[in-house]
Amino acid sequence: MPKAKKWRVKENLKDCAAARRLADSLSIDPVTARLLCARGYETPETARRFLQHGSEYFHDPFLMKDMDKAVERILSSVGRGEHITVYGDYDVDGVTSVSALLLYLRSIGAEADYYIPNRVSEGYGVKCEAIDKLKSGGTELIVTVDTGITAFEEADYIRRLGMGLVITDHHKCRETVPPADAVINPQRPDCSYPFKGLAGVGVVFKLLTALEFTRQERKYFHDGGALSGSERIKRLLDSGKGDFLERICAGYIDLVAIGTIADVMPLTDENRLICAMGIKAMEEVPRTGVRAIVDAASGVPGRKYQKKRKITASYIGFTVAPRINAAGRIADASLGVELFTCRDSERAARIASELCELNGIRQAEENRIESEALGLAEQTHDFSREPVIVLASENWHHGVIGIVSSRMTEKFNLPSILISIEDGVGKGSGRSISGFNLVEALGACRELLVQYGGHELAAGLTVKVDKIDEFRKKINEYASAFIDLNDNAAELTIDCELEENEINFELAEELSLFEPCGTGNPMPVFLLKNTEVLEVIQMGGGRHTKLTIGTGGRRMSALLFGISPQEADLECGDRIDMVFKLDINEFRGERSVQLLALDARLCRTEESAEKDLSYTRCECELLARVENGGSFEVADGLLPDRDDFAAVYRLLKEITGADTRVFSLYRLSVRLSEAGREIRPAKLKLILEILSDVGLISMYQLPTESLSGSELYGITMESINGKVNLFGTPRYKSVKAAMIH
Repeated sequence: MPKAKKWRVKENLKDCAAARRLADSLSIDPVTARLLCARGYETPETARRFLQHGSEYFHDPFLMKDMDKAVERILSSVGRGEHITVYGDYDVDGVTSVSALLLYLRSIGAEADYYIPNRVSEGYGVKCEAIDKLKSGGTELIVTVDTGITAFEEADYIRRLGMGLVITDHHKCRETVPPADAVINPQRPDCSYPFKGLAGVGVVFKLLTALEFTRQERKYFHDGGALSGSERIKRLLDSGKGDFLERICAGYIDLVAIGTIADVMPLTDENRLICAMGIKAMEEVPRTGVRAIVDAASGVPGRKYQKKRKITASYIGFTVAPRINAAGRIADASLGVELFTCRDSERAARIASELCELNGIRQAEENRIESEALGLAEQTHDFSREPVIVLASENWHHGVIGIVSSRMTEKFNLPSILISIEDGVGKGSGRSISGFNLVEALGACRELLVQYGGHELAAGLTVKVDKIDEFRKKINEYASAFIDLNDNAAELTIDCELEENEINFELAEELSLFEPCGTGNPMPVFLLKNTEVLEVIQMGGGRHTKLTIGTGGRRMSALLFGISPQEADLECGDRIDMVFKLDINEFRGERSVQLLALDARLCRTEESAEKDLSYTRCECELLARVENGGSFEVADGLLPDRDDFAAVYRLLKEITGADTRVFSLYRLSVRLSEAGREIRPAKLKLILEILSDVGLISMYQLPTESLSGSELYGITMESINGKVNLFGTPRYKSVKAAMIH
């Protein structure tokens, strides 16, 4: 069962001198200044750079190893009229990379096409069979995007066939690189490029910048001499004739932003500039294909793209990207390329509509696989001993198991790998948690795998069916040294604590300065302590909860998305601590500040709060061990007496009445404590089970848990004639026999 989250508040910068200087010099809210300092922007200069998104902050593309070689090889190929094929990946990063490079090559007169392998029939990466197809089709130069960095044998094969090869990639490298005309990858050990976090399409962006610079330079200067790349760029800019960066940004920055966000790259350094500029371009002058996919995603037939539509990194990541990804997952990734390179609005609308339909199919398939995976995990995975969830099935579509793996990891806060089996071979996708490098873990199991690759938090693998069990055992042995199953609750990082009087509309508006937000630059998260719950309202048919909170006459709205009132386990009059993001709600032309709650807890002392967390993690596990034959000591206080039974029964009768009510063990234990009876949750659960055994109550457990991580039960009081013997039930006797005196 998922565990209650740990709250970690960053260092308190309320009295920080640097924050006060920032607030004064930049005329910003003191809270905004504190946030900037907490993220490392402690001087007015660094803070302005973070806030302004200036294109002058892009790094010199020629600092990237082999960039000069790649530029020379590609431009020479274009000049000779050679047939160039852009070879990409089937995810959004790959699709946008292919689209951007293809459009650019064609714009400078190149004879260019593209190739994206089929996810299911061909799998990831450069394949010799595909190379043969390209050779027979007349390809003379292959330029890979978002792939190729581990294609050693394939690169050698391309060379033997007499074709050229330029590799552009961003995935983790080995100590050496494949034998190609040029290999551009900021992850190369011998590459001094200052920012290593570019997506595949980000590397393409740097290549396009270098190509366009070189074309302009050659137009005005015949010789670079001994000048460095940076000196050559300065010379061109000083001449007043160098608009290469503006041209590339105007033509392709939107695609670069979409691929960067979709690939969950850190939104820092150049990626922040790319995404800020790309989002602005999508809002002001949307590409035909972008306009079409946004219209189609609106779900309103015939709805036109709104120029002033608010596009954010979140919107791209959760609305645009999944629709582009759907093609590569269950159909043909070329649909995404056709959309982004299309200039005809009617054709783009048809492609976008098809992508939305595929996305609906993909969602249904994901939900089916998730349901099966959860059931399989419950039946086969030992959550007390195995830190990595490894599940396999012949009934899962390989194209969507990665998304389901992500959901499993989020739910259990454990790394997970889902494997789709077909023809004796398993193709797996995995997701990891912070602090556990999944691709390194796969490397420790390499002798059991056909192939593997990926990032720290997401990776793929191929494994023969007869090796899956051995692989599961080995990766769990490896992971046991890194993951403590007794202390693996998800951590919620909080930027700073706010007082109620600091929460206002002006601050909520000013926080937009932190956009675009995402990995590496998350939306600010705040903590509000000791506020009162004034209202609890269900929304969305009970799927969401709206709270009205406040003290001293002030009222604020707080939304708990995806959490029902039952799961929230809060009541009017409760005093709570809440973790939240600050947002602006727009309704019928009026704008107001609202809190997007991430977690909430009843106010407790520090000692009792830790006790509560300990209970929600361990108490029911203690009872389960005892009921399965384990033992316990008298000091554990598990065995109830007559007064314990009476206190619980009286409370249930008082607060339940004739209706079925849902309670968490946490809430009931708090109620009992307020009534003067301290009963630990393990004992409380045992009492409820015994009351159910003798027919005094009916009880069922809900398939979810409360915000506190406590189990939820539906309880109904029952009428029964005559006396019952609570101490004579088999359950009570069994537990009593397990007690060590």
